[in-house]
Amino acid sequence: MANKIHVKTDDNVIVITGKDSGKTGKVIKAVPSTGRVVVSGVNMVKKHQKGQGQNKPAAIIEREAAVDASNVMLVCPKCAKPTRVGMEVAADKTKSRVCKKCGAKIDKVEKAKAEKAKAEKPKAEKTKKAVKGE
Repeated sequence: MANKIHVKTDDNVIVITGKDSGKTGKVIKAVPSTGRVVVSGVNMVKKHQKGQGQNKPAAIIEREAAVDASNVMLVCPKCAKPTRVGMEVAADKTKSRVCKKCGAKIDKVEKAKAEKAKAEKPKAEKTKKAVKGE
């Protein structure tokens, strides 16, 4: 599966296909390794919870299940429309996500900052240890 997905945790998204199409919600959890996201109020499933003694009785609880990331579309915070996500590289080599409709920057990608800081660290000089007895 894909290791990169176009949405992150706390993004507002709209479901574009499936039984919940048209619903909007906030991304609670993103799992890039499987290409799935959990969106609040979308894909509600019933889970039969086993009782755990007297303080936690058995119950049927409703919770959100994961949906494929390709079934959701990011809602731009500026123009409030569902949009595709583009990447823009600034002059200082930092990447940021941009709205394909209005061109507004959504956020900066943290990975680019981390790589830049890693590249700027001076490498420690290796010193040869003196051989004992000489």
